[in-house]
Amino acid sequence: MRHAVPLLACFALVSALPATAQTRLAQQCVAFGEGQYRKLDPSIERITAQEVPPPTLERIGANAGTQAVAAVLTFRGRLTYRDRSPLETQFVCMLDVAEKPLFFYALPVQTTRAAPTPFGRGPGASASQSVMALTPQPAQQAPARQPSVPLAAPEARRPPLPAGAIRLRGLVRDIGGKLQFSPCDGAPLALEDRTPGQELSRALRELTAGQEGRPMFVELYGGRESGPGAGVGALEVRRAAVETAGCRERFDQREWIGLGNEPSWRLEITSRDMLLNVLGGALPQRAPHAGLSRQGGSISYAATEGPDFSVTLDERRCVDSMSGALFAYSVEVHSEGRTYIGCAAHNPAMPAP
Repeated sequence: MRHAVPLLACFALVSALPATAQTRLAQQCVAFGEGQYRKLDPSIERITAQEVPPPTLERIGANAGTQAVAAVLTFRGRLTYRDRSPLETQFVCMLDVAEKPLFFYALPVQTTRAAPTPFGRGPGASASQSVMALTPQPAQQAPARQPSVPLAAPEARRPPLPAGAIRLRGLVRDIGGKLQFSPCDGAPLALEDRTPGQELSRALRELTAGQEGRPMFVELYGGRESGPGAGVGALEVRRAAVETAGCRERFDQREWIGLGNEPSWRLEITSRDMLLNVLGGALPQRAPHAGLSRQGGSISYAATEGPDFSVTLDERRCVDSMSGALFAYSVEVHSEGRTYIGCAAHNPAMPAP
């Protein structure tokens, strides 16, 4: 399993900043992040930093792709929108040796509810599934190093799950050597890793660099354990990532989102059309399709108008080479004589394809 972007940091100093440095760095990061986030979501009006608690500066020596990261500033702040209520969250700002922002993103924020919302699986699953409103993805990512990597052939299908398995989304943490799962819409629960080869635990160690308590966003199939104080048993990992919008990710009307590197590209598929945006390329390519078709275990879409444009999705483990995130689907896009290979996520509000 290959994971690019090894942001392996040895923290030499963790401290609250003096007031002047606190204001300068936080406002510098806010200005940078605000510009990046507005490009992704025009409804964002502004980002503000809170003074209490004061920001924390971590001096590190690490690389994110080809970029040298000298420090990480974390602070509480607020996203203010033009068309909906503001969101208070935690921001992370990576800085270079001159203390100029390199990358800026918000950590997932949970709501609370007594129990997780189950997502059924199989022919009897309900198509009426609710997912909370989500906010933009991280504003900027580290430079790409190589294409995303599918890790198994399409024919290597997963073993069947128990009939009672449910689909869950939330955050996983290692707390004192024990796994804890906090559903996107529920209170924390104990988590037992029953995934093949303990893939969930392995992904948590690798994506969080073994930092205790650092959250990892997951989509998984699992079931409630029995007995006193029982929590959830994880049976299959469908998606795992750290630097992501997580529970706040917005699919809206999109059924699929695909992404890849070298060059950086993003694919969106709705029930009517496909949109491919390649960084540094020509204008985004949009074309209508006639719906999905299945052939040899693959799902495919083809444009009904315009230049050559087709998409093939396979259900197999895929690792994004830039972030190390795990996906349940790989995707191959053919557009105007070029081929793009990457990973894909399916809208969790829709029945599994």
